[in-house]
Amino acid sequence: MDIDRVKQIARVFLTETYGIELSIPVERNNRLRTTQGRYVIKHDDTPLRIELSGQTLEYGTEGAIIGIVKHECIHYALHQLGKPYQDGSAYFEAELKKHDAPRTGTCFIGKLYTFTCDDCGQVGETWRKQLTLTPEKYRTTCCRGTLTWIGEKIYNGSNELLY
Repeated sequence: MDIDRVKQIARVFLTETYGIELSIPVERNNRLRTTQGRYVIKHDDTPLRIELSGQTLEYGTEGAIIGIVKHECIHYALHQLGKPYQDGSAYFEAELKKHDAPRTGTCFIGKLYTFTCDDCGQVGETWRKQLTLTPEKYRTTCCRGTLTWIGEKIYNGSNELLY
């Protein structure tokens, strides 16, 4: 999904749900790896932007992306309205549930590299692409053995593998 579509979804959600305008940018951030999206504020508590991971936009299903956009918009809206907006606060979690947005850490989207331990055969996954290029520089955590790269897995946020 492209970022312009994401901005449109965010604007409509905020206007229809909370009656507020989106006055911060929504951006793609290709450096985000373990986070699907984030709401960024300055040190003085001023809203800066909403960022979505490049992997989320590239590999995520439409439903997963919309859920993540809603989650970040709820952070923004509650912050603007002076309500508790941090992950884990009862008010914020209730809003997530009310609007069918995913809780933090419940949606996984991205590409992982799969390997096996040459000593015990255990299969593992990593974000490190470098492992595929120079596996001889790495050891497994199970028994400190050498490893063999076997492929890639792409998760799309719907708990199913793309390949």
